[in-house]
Amino acid sequence: MSDESRRTEQSPDAGALDPALAGLEPAAMWRHFGALARIPHETGNEAGVREYARAFAARHGIACEVNEVGDVLLRVHPDGKGPIVALQAHMDMVCVSRDGAPYDFAREPIRLKREGDSIRADGTSLGADNGIGVAYALALAEQTEGPLEVLLTVDEERGFTGIQGVAPGWLRSKMLINLDSEEEGYLTIASAGALDFEVKVPGARAARAGDLEVLAVTVDGIKGGHSGVEIHKGRTNALKVVGQVLDAALGCGGVVFGMRGGTAPNVIPSAAKATVGVPRGRAEELRRRVAELRAKLATAEDPELRIELAPTEEPRAPLTGPAASAFVALLAEIPSGVLVASPRDPAQPFVSNNLGIVAEAADGGFELTLMSRSPASDELGKLEARYRAIAAPHGALVKLGRMIPGWAPDYASPLLAKFQQAYRERYGKEAQLLEIHAGLECGALRTKYPGMDLISVGPDITGVHSPDEQVSVSSARRTFDLVRDVVRALHRG
Repeated sequence: MSDESRRTEQSPDAGALDPALAGLEPAAMWRHFGALARIPHETGNEAGVREYARAFAARHGIACEVNEVGDVLLRVHPDGKGPIVALQAHMDMVCVSRDGAPYDFAREPIRLKREGDSIRADGTSLGADNGIGVAYALALAEQTEGPLEVLLTVDEERGFTGIQGVAPGWLRSKMLINLDSEEEGYLTIASAGALDFEVKVPGARAARAGDLEVLAVTVDGIKGGHSGVEIHKGRTNALKVVGQVLDAALGCGGVVFGMRGGTAPNVIPSAAKATVGVPRGRAEELRRRVAELRAKLATAEDPELRIELAPTEEPRAPLTGPAASAFVALLAEIPSGVLVASPRDPAQPFVSNNLGIVAEAADGGFELTLMSRSPASDELGKLEARYRAIAAPHGALVKLGRMIPGWAPDYASPLLAKFQQAYRERYGKEAQLLEIHAGLECGALRTKYPGMDLISVGPDITGVHSPDEQVSVSSARRTFDLVRDVVRALHRG
């Protein structure tokens, strides 16, 4: 056992080591990751991780500051030799259960499993995005001898309010390593901006339902995933599928009572539900149409797509015919997927949109949330007019939501050069440069610190924002070693 492993086994920071992580290296990093899995930390509920970081700092004699929005900043060896290096990760995770099954993420821990070279969760998302980054930062804070700043932010997955709450001047470092990337061997140097849109759909209700057979519609069995890095992979959107089921119900002379689905704007929905009614005697016709629809929509990417109809009861009145038709047409016309391919690589997205959430409003209508992405802010601006043109004929209103700044590449970055050198020395080959379609906090940080040198790295993590999320054990170790090498080289000057 290494000296670092012995110190970690004796450390009180993370409590008992999760059995799924026993024997893994670097031991300090995995111990922190296991502790984070036991602490609920869905977006908006980061207090437990914040207290964990504060307790860690207190045990190690590290100065700890918390800002107004709840971000944590650790100042490690501030008087040490060499330039200050900043490490940054976010404390929140996207919480998704398989097929939308009930799971109390506010109280229940993430149950870890080891499968070969992978760590994953049992039936839920894992939280490697960005628990691995937090664990890297804390483990490196234990090992470094030079000056280090560790910035842990809140609300990255939903609103970026954490990084937006970082005041100019709070960080003293002029270089920052973001630990929120998900592909080993790639150095991320740019990210897309994003703009949320909220669509308010009216929902006039009929005076009575009539003699109907009421059916609960459930769509699940599909992968979902990250609406940035996986939007171009042909993943099925459960909300779009439900929209087609509703259209089939209307085609059988039926009505629509309600619909809901999706967990976050940046998650491709993997499950959704609705309630419809059809005239008695036509339920079998709807089932035949739905079977045909399922056969048409099941793809190689989502072969396990399920569409189920089950008898139920519904106390509410249905939407009027015109309101139902308008709602179903709107669901069909709102695009979801790649809108414009990258001019550099047609296989990659340049502009995309994700229909992320459909929620039932208190007034009987619906509220839709979209997330559009592009590295070009003018492209995002064009989408507002496009969505308004789609919404207006159906009586729907479009409102702008949060804006996430993009991050432009700097090919002359000294920090990039240092990582390229370290990667070349460790592996005897060149690291690849990556400009991702997802959003990173680097873009928002650059607006506060215009001269800061930024880069983002991380190990192989797949299936993020879904129950298929997993992290490679061997990749996590190699990437940790690479980051440690660079930090040490930067401190040496």
